[in-house]
Amino acid sequence: MFPKDNEYDLVIVGAGLSGLCAAVAAQEKNLHTLVIEKGRSLGGDGNYVEGAMGVDSYLQKQENINIDPVELLQDELQYSHYEASAPHLKKYIDDSGNTIDWLHQLGVKFAKVGKQGKSWPTIHTFEGGGHAAIKVLLSHLQENNLVEIVISLSAQKLLKNNGHISGLIVMDEATGEEREIKANNIILATGGYVDNPDLVKKHINFTSRLMSVSDGKSTGDGMQLAWQVEADQYRMGAIQYGGGAIYDKTRPPFVYMTSQLAVAATQEAILWVNERGERFVNEDVNDNMCHAGDAILTQARVFSILDQSTIDHLANIGLYKEIGNSPVSPDKLDNLKDEISGYLKQHVKFLTQADSVDELATKLNLPELKDTIEHYNDLVQKGQDTDFGKAKEYLTPLEQGPYYAVELGVGMACALGGLKVDNQNQVLNSHGYPVPGLFAIGNDAAGMLVGDTYAVTLPGSTAGYAAFSGRNAVKSIN
Repeated sequence: MFPKDNEYDLVIVGAGLSGLCAAVAAQEKNLHTLVIEKGRSLGGDGNYVEGAMGVDSYLQKQENINIDPVELLQDELQYSHYEASAPHLKKYIDDSGNTIDWLHQLGVKFAKVGKQGKSWPTIHTFEGGGHAAIKVLLSHLQENNLVEIVISLSAQKLLKNNGHISGLIVMDEATGEEREIKANNIILATGGYVDNPDLVKKHINFTSRLMSVSDGKSTGDGMQLAWQVEADQYRMGAIQYGGGAIYDKTRPPFVYMTSQLAVAATQEAILWVNERGERFVNEDVNDNMCHAGDAILTQARVFSILDQSTIDHLANIGLYKEIGNSPVSPDKLDNLKDEISGYLKQHVKFLTQADSVDELATKLNLPELKDTIEHYNDLVQKGQDTDFGKAKEYLTPLEQGPYYAVELGVGMACALGGLKVDNQNQVLNSHGYPVPGLFAIGNDAAGMLVGDTYAVTLPGSTAGYAAFSGRNAVKSIN
C-alpha cells in the first residue's frame, strides 16, 4: 500500500514513540505529514517503556520534588565521562518537564514519579504502560487528515537536490514495488540498531549471552540511510542493558519480561555466582541495570542462586528490596511458586533444582559453590559483606533446600547512537554542519546523551528523549 499523495511537507520514517510524538507536533503545526512504518504494527518499543524522564514537571511540583538542573547536568556529564554533548543534554533536561506536561495535556496518564534504584527522581511512570501512551498519541492523529500513516512501507533511499533533502524512495514490503515521495523535510525515527546483529557485534564486545528484548524492527535503518547522504557516523556502542535476564536459547527473551522468576533471580539477586560457583560482585549492582549487565558479562556463565526459604519469603511475605528496573513491580511474587513448578515440568535448561548444595553443584559443575555459600552465609551471620560491600539489610542466607539456580544472560533494550545532531535535531555531516532537511530523533540520535553506558541514573531518559526530540525536530520545520 502506498501513500495517497506524492508530496508532503514532512515524512517521518518510523512510527514508534518518537515518530508518533513528532507526528502529533507536526499536526499541531498544520504540516502535511506522512508517517511510514516498515512493520505491521505501530508504537515500536514505545509500547513497552515504563515511563519518561522529566525535570520540573507538573507532577514533580505536586510531589514537591525539586531538582537542580545544573547539578543534574553535571552529574550526567560525569557519568558519561563527558562524552555526552553538554549543550544537547542541557536542552533536553531544560525542556523535559514541559515535554511531560505536553504529554499530560494530550491525555497521557502518569501513575507516579520518582526514582529507580539509586537514581534521580525523574521517571514519570505511564499508567497502563507505554502501550497506553501510544494509544493516546494515535487517537490525536486520527482527529483530522493532516497526518497519514502507512504501514508495511519502508524507506530505501534518501534523495537530495542541490545538497538539500528532496524526498525518498519507499518500498511496499508486501510486493517489493518502489515509489518516489517528495518532501523537503525527513525525520528519521527508526529506533536504533539493537536488532541488527552485525552492527551490534561490530561496535560492542558481543557474546551469545546478549539478547535483544526489542520488538525486532530496530535494525539501524535510519542511520544507514543517513550515512548514504554523508551524515557523520557518531557514537555507536552504547547499549541499554536490562541487567540480568533469564538465559534461554530456545525462546525469545521478551517471553520472560514479566516473569516473576526473572524478578527473583535478577532484581532480588540473593547470590550470583560464576561458572566455577564463585561469587564475583555485590548483587546490589542491579540498582544500575547497565552496570549489572556489564558485571554479568565479565564471567563466562552466571547463575542466580535461591533456596526454598527465599522463595517462600518472596511469594508469601514480600520483596527483600524495592524493584528498581523491571516491568514487573508487585509487592510480592505471588505467582513465583507456580512459575517454578511449571518451568520444572517443562524441563527448561535455565532452571536447575536440587535437594542440597552438593547436588546443585554436581548438576551444574560448580566446584566452588559449596564453599561460596558457606562463606556467604557466614557474612550474613556477621552482618557485614567484607568481600563486596552489599548492604546489610539485603544480606539474606541460603540454608533451606531445595536449592535453585537460574542461568542469566543480559537483555539489550536498545542501542543508542549512530548519528550526530544539533540542538534542533538536524543531522550533521562529518564537518559539523547540517544535512539540510534531515532530522534524527529517538534512539537514532540518543548517542548525544551518553558515553559508553545508558544513563540509568536518569531513569526514563530514552522515552523522555523520544518525546522531546520528536517535538524538538518539528519546531524548526516550517
